[in-house]
Amino acid sequence: MSTISNISSYSSAATTPETGSTQLGKDTFLRLLTTQLQNQDPTNPMSNEDFIAQLAQFSSLEQLQGVNGQLETMNLLNASMNNASMVNLLGQEVVALSDKFHYDGEGEQELMFDASQSFSSATVTVLDENGKVVDTFTVSGRDAGEGTATWDGKNSSGQVVEGDYSFEIYATDANGEDVAVTALVKGIIDEMSFSNGTAEPSVNGIPIDIGNILRLSTGGAI
Repeated sequence: MSTISNISSYSSAATTPETGSTQLGKDTFLRLLTTQLQNQDPTNPMSNEDFIAQLAQFSSLEQLQGVNGQLETMNLLNASMNNASMVNLLGQEVVALSDKFHYDGEGEQELMFDASQSFSSATVTVLDENGKVVDTFTVSGRDAGEGTATWDGKNSSGQVVEGDYSFEIYATDANGEDVAVTALVKGIIDEMSFSNGTAEPSVNGIPIDIGNILRLSTGGAI
């Protein structure tokens, strides 16, 4: 009965913590300590040293809980300040990693990409929001770096349908070897959602991960 671990043998006589709780709070700590004192062996009571040691543990626990509370408050404050600063991104032109885009049903659609090296040809596949292939077309060789491929906005049947899409691009060099190509999105940040507790910008109605933003510039015509 010399350490706090011995309290567990008397826990059945104390009020149990809230259902689902896995942490020993200060109120539970005091209830267990009181129960231990009430149920100790009269012929072998807890020594003053042991009692002081357990009170010291309680004091440390209380201080740690206070620190945790302050950290939680600071985290909430930081999150609030960060969300407020993210609002400044509205109206900014952005280039980000993303294979998704919104097609408004009018004219052609430019699909942006970044090639790790020059390629001789590439095949672009456009998919709808359910992952079904809408159209496939080829593009000629391009140099390394950023470029665009133009989709006519029509599916394989020649129909034009407004909606949310994604695209894949597979490129090869003159020797037929695969060339790594990364899909990009370029547009104006027109919305900022905080529904998940963090800022999530959208480009033309398509959410993007803020960590995938490559660069920003003053908003305007693309």
